[in-house]
Amino acid sequence: MPPQPRPYPLSRCGPVVAVFLCALLLWVNSASAHVVVLSPKDQSLSLNTLFEHRTDAEGTLTVDAVTAEDEGWDDNGQQAFGYTRQVHWFRLHLLRPTQASGDWVLELGRPYVDDIRVYVGDGGKGWTEYRLGDHQPVASRPLASRLFAVPLNLPADKPVTIMIRSESTSATVLTASLWRPAAFAGQQSRDGLLFGVYYGALLVVVLFHFSIGLWIADRTHIIYAGFVLTQLVSYAFINGFAQLAFEQSWQYLSDRAINIGNFSGSLLATWLWTEILQMRRNFPRLRILYLAVMALYLLMLIIGWGRLYTDLAPLSFMLGMAVNVVTLAVSARLLLGHPRQVTLWFYVLAFVVANLGLLIHTLSLIGWVPLYLLPENLFQVSSIAHIVLLSAGLFYRVRQLDQERSQAREEAISASARADGQRSLVAMLSHEFRTPLSMIHSAAQMVRFRETQMATGSLERLDRIEGTARRLSALIDVFLASDALDQGKIVLNPRQGDLSVLVERVLAQFGNQARRIRVSPFPPIRLTADHDLLSVALRNCLANALNYSPPQSPVHLTLTQTDQVVSLVVEDEGHGIAADELENIGTPYYRGKSSSGKTGSGLGISMVRTIIAAHGGAMTLESAPGTGTKITLSLKDEVSAPARA
Repeated sequence: MPPQPRPYPLSRCGPVVAVFLCALLLWVNSASAHVVVLSPKDQSLSLNTLFEHRTDAEGTLTVDAVTAEDEGWDDNGQQAFGYTRQVHWFRLHLLRPTQASGDWVLELGRPYVDDIRVYVGDGGKGWTEYRLGDHQPVASRPLASRLFAVPLNLPADKPVTIMIRSESTSATVLTASLWRPAAFAGQQSRDGLLFGVYYGALLVVVLFHFSIGLWIADRTHIIYAGFVLTQLVSYAFINGFAQLAFEQSWQYLSDRAINIGNFSGSLLATWLWTEILQMRRNFPRLRILYLAVMALYLLMLIIGWGRLYTDLAPLSFMLGMAVNVVTLAVSARLLLGHPRQVTLWFYVLAFVVANLGLLIHTLSLIGWVPLYLLPENLFQVSSIAHIVLLSAGLFYRVRQLDQERSQAREEAISASARADGQRSLVAMLSHEFRTPLSMIHSAAQMVRFRETQMATGSLERLDRIEGTARRLSALIDVFLASDALDQGKIVLNPRQGDLSVLVERVLAQFGNQARRIRVSPFPPIRLTADHDLLSVALRNCLANALNYSPPQSPVHLTLTQTDQVVSLVVEDEGHGIAADELENIGTPYYRGKSSSGKTGSGLGISMVRTIIAAHGGAMTLESAPGTGTKITLSLKDEVSAPARA
């Protein structure tokens, strides 16, 4: 910050000059205006807090009218007046002794003020007017700089009055300083270098997190990259560099860019916290509130143009503060439960820094915190600290995700190895069991064939032996077929065939239970498909319907053909399936509450879905408690070529 002004010591001027200057000072003070006496040693002077101020509520006063009135001026040194549509006037007197240089540059800020008019007095003869502000093209400014600069040529030993008129739809803030031309040029170079590094760092953060987000398919990093990009664009205009780059070719370019940057940045920041804190899972109700805040920011982004921005900007700041405080509280709550989570600590520190910076910035804009007590770019310093801390937290999060993925890959490899061993064991046991089961089933049929005069009790036991052997054989087929389908080892062998033959073959496998299956009459339907696999699918559907419905209730089988789609519909009159269980039916090994006490492996419907999908068809399941269950298998009447399941 440039040093505060100090009066030039009159003792060096000699008695005569001292008396003359004292008279001038008395004359100036009689006009109730501040005077700044320049020194030959000064290369720069801060004029902050030295201006007198008055408000022009109607915005109709001219410089002559304002000068003619001494009432209404205050000298409390206030520089910021918040978001207001009022016109503000500032007044100051400069006095250059003969020994001091006459060439100076008056630099005014902030760069986002819409309209600044500088009037330099000419010893009572009139005023020289300079039109500045971010609505003026850069080419029309007296000096091209990121702030608003006016060259001054001050006469010796004559007070020069400076009048400044300020009007803006954004915050009305005045910062002012005097520079010797060489010092001014050096300061411009230093500003360009420092801000160049600053914007370069932000750009690196944007590219890094955007690339990481695409690489690991994590939208949190992409949202964060968008947030930092909005900050980069906003700060480029807030600091005045973007106006120089684009030469302020459009009158409202700066206003629109800052409006969009502020509202879209707040929207993305709110969205970012919902992702970082995983609110969909951890805080679903709070997430709804955050979504409402995001919708409000989106509305501000759409309608918050021009003079309306003056009303919406304070609301946006306060809303952002509220979101940050709530997010900080949520993060602290998570920390209490997981104090060793390093990522959360980074988030909490980032929030503290951001909140302090935003609070001080907001209070300074409305004049509650004097600007001369703060560095000019305090808010941006807090923002870059916030971005660094948050980037560190997200980087640590990527590291954790990478470790979790590596661990998951190792566990998956281990699980796959165990599964391969289990599949090999099941396949071996299944083949070993199939031979004795076939022998048991054949022996039971032989007994039935030879012993035609068996007692009723013996026949019932024989039926149970045959049924048990048949169910065990079917279960082995299910395991083997399911494993083969999962491994992609079964190749479809489509052939054209009559569905009536397929239905008869499936019904024959149910023995006496086939009497419960009611087949609705259907016309001859020829379907090109793998009829062996389709038989397995239909058998599983019918077996489930028979198993999960009352013993004497019928099971209905309907076959239809419409628009080249063949549908096989199996419907029972069982107890039905609850809605929360229905969505899980078809998951391997899943068995609902209604299956308690029933035989089954949880693989049947899963295998049906896989077989039908391999044919390019679809399986739909409809059920509700007390209404039974309806399974529909829909198949195209052509399978173009053999395909792997």
